[in-house]
Amino acid sequence: MPDRVDPPLEVTNVIKDYPGNVRALDRVSFRIAPGERVCLLGPNGAGKTTLIRLLTGALSPSHGQVRLFGLEAENKAFLEARRRVGIVPQLSGMYRDFTVSDYLHLVKDLYGKGDIPEMVEAFGLGPSLRRPLAELSGGTQRRMTLAAALLGSPEVLLLDEPTVGLDPVSMRDVHTFLRRIMAGRTVLLCTHNLAEAEALCENVIILRQGRVLMHERISALRQRVPALLSLRAVQGPERLRAALAELGSPGRQEEDTVLVPAPEPTTQAPELLRRLLAAGVDVYECRLITPSLEQLFLEIVGAPHGRA
Repeated sequence: MPDRVDPPLEVTNVIKDYPGNVRALDRVSFRIAPGERVCLLGPNGAGKTTLIRLLTGALSPSHGQVRLFGLEAENKAFLEARRRVGIVPQLSGMYRDFTVSDYLHLVKDLYGKGDIPEMVEAFGLGPSLRRPLAELSGGTQRRMTLAAALLGSPEVLLLDEPTVGLDPVSMRDVHTFLRRIMAGRTVLLCTHNLAEAEALCENVIILRQGRVLMHERISALRQRVPALLSLRAVQGPERLRAALAELGSPGRQEEDTVLVPAPEPTTQAPELLRRLLAAGVDVYECRLITPSLEQLFLEIVGAPHGRA
């Protein structure tokens, strides 16, 4: 039999309590396979950042096990496993009086390897090499943080809100970098930006009140919420809605549009349009609306009402 391969990231029955009887994580378990790209979602206070800090060894669980490549933080080999992980924290936590060059050389020393000129070229940091970190724009700081995270050629990336606080142009640039660097790596992306999560990841872990609600492929989640047909008719939305009700396909009106659930749109839409035409309703627009990750998230979690 082949040797068992430990997953890069594994959390087993983890509880994390803080002083004041605050339970941030409550028996959380999951494992992330090599090459899996997972977004970690949840309302404020769901325990996302606590989980990231546990995975880096910055925190210890109150109960349960957190492993990198099969190793817990108490293991003497954990530090070597930690060098196989690149981290982009929510807050940069940089040495503000260091220059970009100083910081990258420090990271190289910590990881014991890295091609600094390659990272400088890849992330366009050449003009900023001699500038103190305190003087960098938010977008340049994020690019430098990504360069530092990748300097040691990590197999795993832990990204905690990598675009928080960025303007739209800087966010677009960072997304471009992320799409490139995530290829072939195991990734756990913690974000509130659901469009970002959907663009960058294939799987999702949803936390609520410190517990895992699900760990699934985003494509599988889509099957839980049916697609919608967005219809407009010459006779107006009220007549269209009444005709749909008569046909046994009640819809929801939104301004001059009526939305109709369509689990099987390729077969339902043509038949529905034919029946509406026969009923004297002239549909001049029919669009298919597939649920976004944001809609799926709200359907599963509801309005964000977790602990602050």
